[in-house]
Amino acid sequence: MSSETTNGDNDASRKIVWRLIRETVPPRWRLYVLALVCVVGVAGFTAALAYSTKLIVNEVFVADDTSAAWKVALIVIGVSAGKSLFQYGNSVISFMFNRAVATTYQKRLFRTLLGLEVTHFAGKQASAQMAQLRLYGQASARVVVGVSIKMLTEFVTLVGLATVMVTQDVVMSLAAALLFPVIFLMIGSLSRRIRAVAQAETDLTGAYFAIGSEAFAGIKTVKSYGLEQKSIGRFEAAVEMLQNRLLGIAKLTSATVPLMEFLGGLVIGAFVVYAAWQTIEHGKTPGEYTAFLTAFLMAYQPAERLSKEWVEIQKALIQAARMNDLLDTPPRQPRGGGLDLADVSSEIRFENVSFGYGRQPALKEVSFEIEAGERVAIVGRSGAGKTTLIDLVQGFYQPDSGKITIGGRDIAEVRTEVLKDSIALISQDVFLFEGSIRDNIRDGNPHASDEDIEEAARRAQVTAFSGGMKKGLDSPVGPNGSFLSGGQRQRVGIARALAKHAKIYVFDEATSALDGITERDLMEEVFLSAGPEAVFLFVTHRASTLAYVDRVMLLDRGMLIAFAEHDKLLSENETFRTLFDLALNEASKPRL
Repeated sequence: MSSETTNGDNDASRKIVWRLIRETVPPRWRLYVLALVCVVGVAGFTAALAYSTKLIVNEVFVADDTSAAWKVALIVIGVSAGKSLFQYGNSVISFMFNRAVATTYQKRLFRTLLGLEVTHFAGKQASAQMAQLRLYGQASARVVVGVSIKMLTEFVTLVGLATVMVTQDVVMSLAAALLFPVIFLMIGSLSRRIRAVAQAETDLTGAYFAIGSEAFAGIKTVKSYGLEQKSIGRFEAAVEMLQNRLLGIAKLTSATVPLMEFLGGLVIGAFVVYAAWQTIEHGKTPGEYTAFLTAFLMAYQPAERLSKEWVEIQKALIQAARMNDLLDTPPRQPRGGGLDLADVSSEIRFENVSFGYGRQPALKEVSFEIEAGERVAIVGRSGAGKTTLIDLVQGFYQPDSGKITIGGRDIAEVRTEVLKDSIALISQDVFLFEGSIRDNIRDGNPHASDEDIEEAARRAQVTAFSGGMKKGLDSPVGPNGSFLSGGQRQRVGIARALAKHAKIYVFDEATSALDGITERDLMEEVFLSAGPEAVFLFVTHRASTLAYVDRVMLLDRGMLIAFAEHDKLLSENETFRTLFDLALNEASKPRL
């Protein structure tokens, strides 16, 4: 590794550490002041404990004074008690600081993630992202507490013990000081190697969670297709990769202690010979060298902890750097014009709209107009661009070219919160949050009264099944609605949309779990509740949905190839007939 690369890594690490400390320590300065008091207390009493061995040897054993033993014993006990008290305070404050920093960053990361564009989440496992969020917060706390409290404690303790050593014998102190450059070089070399090895640890941890969560989330598919062994094989491979990575890090970190012990043993051997010579030939007291050797031996522990903490910080810095990159990701930009939609119609217009995911075009110069109160089915083969179109309407993405308007106003100039309030999405796989049925319906409109919630539930036929539950609308839905059937979840999702009182309703295969009669009765109530001006967009593959739409939009390979009444498409468009497998004589069905 070149010196330029090494210096660059060190500079980057220093910037990360300084940023973390600057962001977390000043807001908690009172707690940090207490931590500093404990740091000084631990260091001072540790040094005093080392110095007390001089009193034990000289004033008790050399002086052969039994009465002095009581005084010295009380001093030793008092010093030990003081050290223990400050050590306890140091440990408690370190834990409090660690949790405060970790939770602060985890909250910030969660807010940041929810503020990013939808494209950020494409192709990423939710469980892996949550695992990373947790690891990033913990790693950042490890860096802050490690540098500002733990390493500071060990460093100040070393200074205190070094002071004891210098006051007893300068020559031996200088000899001991020669060890520090060797130790620093050793730790620096290990740090660089650990940073290189730890680069992939976060990714491997995320893959570990993602593969395991995927198997459990899709347990029915796993069981149905006999994929147990495949899932086990993937998980075991992920575990082995993570294990090998952690083993590599452990081999490197474990090397510090044996090396330091060997170097310490060499120095102690030399000190024994030197101390014996000085005591016998030059009249030095045994207590001086006892205090020196005690301080030197006690200094080994903080030096060892200092080196190990620094090594651990190097691993945490990798994750802290990635956390900073995520926190620095520009949030989804709010729409610029500040326009409202309250005083305009629900008419939707696409004007030569094109959009692509990277280099792959999804929509190509699509133009159409949907009038207020119109119900439109959006159909096409898989990959035709249906989902992309409704995502653009909702503002999840910005068109690469062209313009989208609602009520004549460019949605790029409409405030984000206004656009959200104007559109209600009901998807095939309705996502429900853990809580009650009532809570999930209220998510559509936090300001809705209980009467509004109950009316939406009635129109969406939620009360048809909640009435048989012990707690009615206050019954829990379970994690992601797991206590409800697919059809029940979809009805709760529709009730949530109705509570929103939106201008535009997007049904993305939202009634796929309902039988035909239930669907028909439900949609009658939905249309009455939404009012005559609301626009309905139905992304569908079901022929039954076409019974209650005004027009059908046919997409193919990102292009709009037809937009007309159902009967007209059925008689004139072969692609449409093939898509729904309908005969001409089945075309006409009464509109709701």
